[in-house]
Formats: sequence, structure tokens, C-alpha cells
Amino acid sequence: MAADNIKVAVAGVGNLTSALLQSIYYYAEGHHEELMHPRLAGFAINDIEVVAAFDVDSRKVGQDLSDAIFASPNNKHKVVEIPKTGVIVKMGPVLDGVADYSQEVVEISNEQAVDLVAELKSSGAEMLILNTPSGSQEANQAYVQAALDAGIGLINSTPSAIVRKNEIVRQFASKGLPMIGDDLQSQAGGTIFHKGVLEVLHEQGVKVDDTYQLDVSGGLEGLTTLDYDRRTLKRTTKENSIKRSLPYETNVAAGTTDYLDFLGSRRIGHYWIKGLGFLGHDVKIDIRMVTDDGSNGAASLVDAIRALKVALRRGLSGAVDTVCTHLFKAPPSYQSRTEAMEGFHDFISGERNS
Repeated sequence: MAADNIKVAVAGVGNLTSALLQSIYYYAEGHHEELMHPRLAGFAINDIEVVAAFDVDSRKVGQDLSDAIFASPNNKHKVVEIPKTGVIVKMGPVLDGVADYSQEVVEISNEQAVDLVAELKSSGAEMLILNTPSGSQEANQAYVQAALDAGIGLINSTPSAIVRKNEIVRQFASKGLPMIGDDLQSQAGGTIFHKGVLEVLHEQGVKVDDTYQLDVSGGLEGLTTLDYDRRTLKRTTKENSIKRSLPYETNVAAGTTDYLDFLGSRRIGHYWIKGLGFLGHDVKIDIRMVTDDGSNGAASLVDAIRALKVALRRGLSGAVDTVCTHLFKAPPSYQSRTEAMEGFHDFISGERNS
């Protein structure tokens, strides 16, 4: 790997991390017609290098990352062959990282948790990505503190309130470290799709009364969010994000309703919208969408990684709002989908610096 690669550490070796690692090798072979940003601020996807990884499952801990991403309970299918990386998955802190519903699926390693700060420093990582299960509040806090102590940037893919917590942001700002989050928004995921449809209806004068976005999935994240508290956290961030796409109050329900292991890493979303149009006529929309969870998330994550590298190069600190509002469901501040996209592109081009 080149010396100027973007060196990242990953907490959580699940389907999202599997898709991230596979994308690095897949796009090194070409396929750039699939990408919105083949190069983002001069960086290609294969400029990303995973230099450290942490998990708690015995089938992953101690394994080369190239093998760990395909170990159970991961079920993201293999897209490309990956050579040995030399990165051995280390034991992270368990704490609340395994939900009650996941305990029969995750096999917790007997290894002792490593010194996160020492591992991050020795790896040369520039940033830490939280790809931990939803609701891992205590575990995430341990990783956040480790990133602070190691002096590296942070990406929070989870719905945990980190980048929208003023005290945490102040700590990163005081150390001159940038951070982005919370809750990664997938490329063609339910939230961005739902928001887009609602915004178009509003622009066309349709008053939306009720809407829901409910889905089933086969990934571990779907099983994790069956836990009531974790599901509530995830649903709250999704619903709040969707509600903000309209300038008035409406009834919104959104979230995972069930886990079906035979779906693998697929997610099947159902969208229903009822509104009032011209002359009081009903407008009803009923849509079904099938996506791959890991791939969908990794498409946004590779942009988040490259954008955080830009922030590091520019010496930015604290929450980078223009990146947060475009790529995450629960950013510290809100903008419309169009405004957020324009702000992101201005940031990448250098027209904006925060």
C-alpha cells in the first residue's frame, strides 16, 4: 500500500466492514461507472487501507481480516477475492456490544480485550470507524475515548448520539480532531429514498398525512434491533430524519420489524404514503424495495472516509457539518436533501471549509 493511503481502523467486523474491504479491491479493478465519486478530492476508493480491526466474536478475533469478514454470523456474499491483509482482528471491549437477541448468534471470544489506544497508535490509523451494532452505547464510548487518546479522527456509523453530543464534540475540537456522524445513511437506503419521495410530493403541493417505512432483514443488525431499547434508538433517528423532510407535522413510522436469516444481507423495505392532492383527492403510494445492507452502507462509508481525510488535511476539528448533513441520518444540524448535497460538494471542491 502507498504511503499516502487513507489509513483506517474499524470497530466491528460485520457486513458493513465486509462490504467496505471488498469495495477497496473491487474498485481497484475498475467498475468506476457505478460510482458518483470515482475520485473524491483526489482520493480513489482503493486509496483506503484498513490497518486495524476490532470485534468480539471468537470466529473473527485472531483471524486475518480477509477471512474474518466472511466468518459467521456475517452473511455478506463474496464479490471479489481478497488476499491476506496482514491485519489480525483484535479483541475489543464487550460491555453492551452484544444485544440479548444476538447472544445465541454471536460467540463471544474468551480473549482479553486489547489496549485500544496502543493498538490504534501502533497501526498508524488516522481515523476510527464505529461499525458496531446499534445500541452499543458503552462499547462505543470506550472506542470514542480511545480515538481521543490516540489522537485520531472518528466516523460514527451507528445511531448512538456521539457527534451530536456537545461535550464529545468539544473534546475532539480541543485536540484538533475532526469527527462525522451519527447513523450512516445508505446510498439507496430506506431513509434517503423515503425523504426524497416526501420532498417531491411536498414540492408538487401534496399534503402528506400518514407514511411508514417498515422492513425485514437477514443481517445481524436486523436481529440486534429486535431488542426493544436498541430498536427504539434506531427507529427514533430514522423517524426524526424522515419528519424533517417536511415543513409540517405528519404521522411517520419507520424501522425494522423482523429478522429473517434466509434473507442473508438483503433488506426488504415497504413504503406506504397517504396524502391529499388537488380538489381533495387521495394520493396513495405503495412501494417495495430490495437492497443489500452491506453494499448500501459501504457506498456512503467510502465517501465519509475520504471526506474525513480532507478534513484532516485541512486541519479541521470537531463536527464537520457539511459532511454530517449529507451522509448521516442524525447529524448535529439539519438541511434539506438538496442543500446537504450541494454543501457536501462545495466542501469537497474547497469552496467551503466546514
